[in-house]
Amino acid sequence: MRAAIVKDLRLILRDPAFVLLSTLVPILVITVISAALLQGNGGPRLSIAVVDEDHGPVASDFKRALADHADVYELDRDGAVHFVRDLNRGPGAIIFPPTLSQNYQRGRPTDITVLTDPANEANLRAFRILLMVMEKQAAAQADPFAQPMITLKEQNLTGNRLTVTAFEQNLPGFALLFVLIAVIFGTSLGLHDERGWGTLPRLLVAPAGFRPILLGKLAARFLTGVLQLLVLLVWSRVAYGVSLGSSPLAVLAVACVVVFATVAMGALVAGLTRTRQQVQPLALAAVIVLSGLGGLWWPQAMEPDWMQAVSPALYTTWAMGAMNDLVLRDRGLAAVGPAMLVIALYGLLTMAGGVALFGRHSRPR
Repeated sequence: MRAAIVKDLRLILRDPAFVLLSTLVPILVITVISAALLQGNGGPRLSIAVVDEDHGPVASDFKRALADHADVYELDRDGAVHFVRDLNRGPGAIIFPPTLSQNYQRGRPTDITVLTDPANEANLRAFRILLMVMEKQAAAQADPFAQPMITLKEQNLTGNRLTVTAFEQNLPGFALLFVLIAVIFGTSLGLHDERGWGTLPRLLVAPAGFRPILLGKLAARFLTGVLQLLVLLVWSRVAYGVSLGSSPLAVLAVACVVVFATVAMGALVAGLTRTRQQVQPLALAAVIVLSGLGGLWWPQAMEPDWMQAVSPALYTTWAMGAMNDLVLRDRGLAAVGPAMLVIALYGLLTMAGGVALFGRHSRPR
């Protein structure tokens, strides 16, 4: 028994890269989860657009109340719509009409329009709480026995529903997560298995060439991953009523480009590792970073500012944004086109690096 322990320890210590990765992966998991969920600063402040057409004392009081809890951006109507609908910088915008202060002086109620993005559900809840506080302040300033002085009229700018379900918020991200695990591990471990079985030396001297045959094997992983992702999304639709948007073609296109980038990541993991044993910690680290920072585990609005600044460098951030546009905002292929282009470029660069590294390591010396 002692001899077996000594032998295994020597084998493990002979591969310091594996030991280092196995040590760093738990640290990485703790860091990502702690930064996103256990931060002590309460998370980033809300960003709210305000359209002040009143320019009176009541609107000024409301703006000061909102500014105590959020970053307020004063814009015109078109700017506010662009802020919420197109840039997705905040959960909503509030429009103070021209007659707000005048109606207050006369004891008349006023309708206040609120423009919202239900896809930004985490921040939208906080925004609605702020609006409730604003309503109570309005009631405190007026006669408590009189009728309410403001009435909030909510208008969805990014879809045809004022609310979305928890399933629609979470299941697309979970579907992407499971495909990440299956494809990255399957691709990288599969390539190392080919090397261990002696297939690669034969491919290197094959008439068709090494790279075309390797790309063919990666294409098989791609087709399997696309099928897995589509099955998970369809199951979410059938079992839990998750909307997949109005364009099946857009869903298929997003699934294809996301799985392509994921296969490329699996090839890169295979190219960066020399042994099958090294694949497991590196692939796990890749899944954790891509899913944690990319918003697959939680809404990105919950992440601290530094994580939100770093996350656009990851293709999963763009993938989750495209899924949110399809599922939560009911947008079509044109809306997700820019995100798909970024993901495709990411996949092409990663694939080129992964194939080159793996081909170099696999050639006989």
